[in-house]
Amino acid sequence: MLQPSNYSLVLFMQFLLLSYDLFVNSFSELLRTAPAVQLVLFIIQDIAIVFNVIIVFLMFFNTYVFQAGLVNLLFHKFKGTILLSAAYLALSISFHIWIMNLRWRDSSRFIWTEGLQTLFVFQRLGRHRSSAPLQVLLFLNGWYCATYFLLEAFVFVYKGLLLPYPVSNLVLDVVLLLLYLGIEATRIFFGSKGNLCQRKVPLSLSLALTVPAAVLAVYYLLLQTYSLRLEAFLSAILLLFYGLELLLGLLALLSFSSTDPY
Repeated sequence: MLQPSNYSLVLFMQFLLLSYDLFVNSFSELLRTAPAVQLVLFIIQDIAIVFNVIIVFLMFFNTYVFQAGLVNLLFHKFKGTILLSAAYLALSISFHIWIMNLRWRDSSRFIWTEGLQTLFVFQRLGRHRSSAPLQVLLFLNGWYCATYFLLEAFVFVYKGLLLPYPVSNLVLDVVLLLLYLGIEATRIFFGSKGNLCQRKVPLSLSLALTVPAAVLAVYYLLLQTYSLRLEAFLSAILLLFYGLELLLGLLALLSFSSTDPY
């Protein structure tokens, strides 16, 4: 049995190992130009996690419940701890292999892949004030914006060739479409940045740009010279995006009230 006098030593070792794990997670990126040193730190970190898991199991083995043969009861009570520890160890090793494979051969260049960007997004969304639904909508809206722009461009070519489209009106509609593309790209960029970084100013700017973007969508829905059913359908979906993003953006702004205003 583990003596009561030894519990303080065991807890000290666990806190020490956890502190090292936190230190490597926080500052190992500063050593990306020295991959050999970073590799050594990662190996020690994984060994520290293994030791921490071993200490947890040793504490299980020294309980009266385990010695009485009630292993199933212990597993039922602490299965969350066991599964999370195993998952964290597996993810830590996988992440270290991935990072070293990306940067080992070219440590002098900063590498930021789409996979790392995705990991960063999920990590930021884990913070309770960021809005995951808003981020998903902005991501989908980015793809829909590109699709909308391309389809409208083809529709303008179609209308210019087959319909008696006044040249001045056609030029106006094309210029407004290009203006829409610029506004939408800026709006999505600042909206995503403000949501992920929990900043009021970028998110407020994104919400403000929603108004002219929505006005342009209404123009293509109702006011342009020739409005096809396809354009009406696409513009209606666009307005639905804007309504949901405006609502979620305002809720996100309220949740950022305790953060810095810049």
